[in-house]
Amino acid sequence: MVTREERIEQLQKRPKKGVFRLLWAAAAGLGLGWWIYANASLPLLALFFFFTMTAVPFSFITWQKTRTLLTFNDNRSYQRLIRAKGVIAIAMLWGMLGLMFGYVSGFFALSMFSGLSATLIAGMLVIETWLDSRLLRIDHEHVTDSLLGFTKRERLKRSWDQK
Repeated sequence: MVTREERIEQLQKRPKKGVFRLLWAAAAGLGLGWWIYANASLPLLALFFFFTMTAVPFSFITWQKTRTLLTFNDNRSYQRLIRAKGVIAIAMLWGMLGLMFGYVSGFFALSMFSGLSATLIAGMLVIETWLDSRLLRIDHEHVTDSLLGFTKRERLKRSWDQK
């Protein structure tokens, strides 16, 4: 069984080459989208570039994190819940971007967009909390997103203190 500290280490180390490629692809997509938008041609196409070039890298990072979490425990219930958590996170990202696209294209009014966004975010928080509590019952060494963020902030503080 892998300890919580070892899990945090594995989740925080990312392949440098893959991250650079994702950042480069995101920057290229944002630049291309901005160029199309600035030239006042096909604003919806520009929005499509903005959204896909931000959502695809984040979806890939979430997928990588899900794959890493799956290696920590062989329990079928644990793996099923981890997969569900990954799919829900990616669906939330694309759902929010779809709502933004609907608002910008004029399909939603601002009040409808705000209400749907708040409902989607609140639902996601409730589902994530419920999944994390179930995962912690199955595996006491499970690393939640809040713990991962906390350790990243603490390491950053320590590195600043050392300088």
